[in-house]
Amino acid sequence: MPKVGKTHFAYTPAGKLKAENFAKKTGQKVTHAKKGGWIQKVTKDIKKRGTAGKCTPITKPGCKGKAKTLAKTFKKMAKKRKKG
Repeated sequence: MPKVGKTHFAYTPAGKLKAENFAKKTGQKVTHAKKGGWIQKVTKDIKKRGTAGKCTPITKPGCKGKAKTLAKTFKKMAKKRKKG
């Protein structure tokens, strides 16, 4: 995905052209946003905050909100990995 500064553009020929024009106008470079890597960021954040095991098991009383959603996502991913 083309990116100029903090502005993202569509990954289409028109989006690339818009990104190039915006870069020329603002004097910045066009970079490409990296895909993925979100799991590594989340894992690093969990270690930093010391919340590992907060949702093990998911039915634990303190497991709420974003932590519970993340636990469900990891559980679903593990299930897919075991299947195939």
